[in-house]
Amino acid sequence: MRNLDTWIEAGVIVRSHGVRGELVAELLGDLAGLFVDGLGIRLTRRDGSESFAVVRQARRHQDRYLLQIEGVTTRDQAEHLRSSLVWLDRARIGPLEDGRWFVQDLIGVEVFTEEGEDLGKLTEVMHMPANDVYVVRGGGGEILLPAIQDVVKEVDVNSGRMVVHLIEGLR
Repeated sequence: MRNLDTWIEAGVIVRSHGVRGELVAELLGDLAGLFVDGLGIRLTRRDGSESFAVVRQARRHQDRYLLQIEGVTTRDQAEHLRSSLVWLDRARIGPLEDGRWFVQDLIGVEVFTEEGEDLGKLTEVMHMPANDVYVVRGGGGEILLPAIQDVVKEVDVNSGRMVVHLIEGLR
């Protein structure tokens, strides 16, 4: 059984907005709706330091979100948080639908073919317009796998294992 992080990456602070400490955030689509007044979040800054904060207000602004968090009341304070990752407590999110996973839970899983061949570890997920692409690195080099049902046959993030069907042209 893998030890899955209790915090899920939910987005990134892009920049400050205005002079009263508002933050412009790019939030992952499915998680954006969880940002409500009073929500506790974790912020990880570029220098690796972390802090916990409470959302005072969250609202949609064009294709992003404006966040006002407790204790951040000036533009300078907000600018200090630029490029910070925003994290949500996994317990707040609840279970995902079948066939859906958090990207961070997929990183590091061992990938095998249906015949049992070890292809290596999933090291990266690339977000492409049509579908995500899983980057698998192992003894045979790098393989790019489209994250589609025809290819990805089984995923067990708890045991750290993925089974795939290699369609023609993937090697």
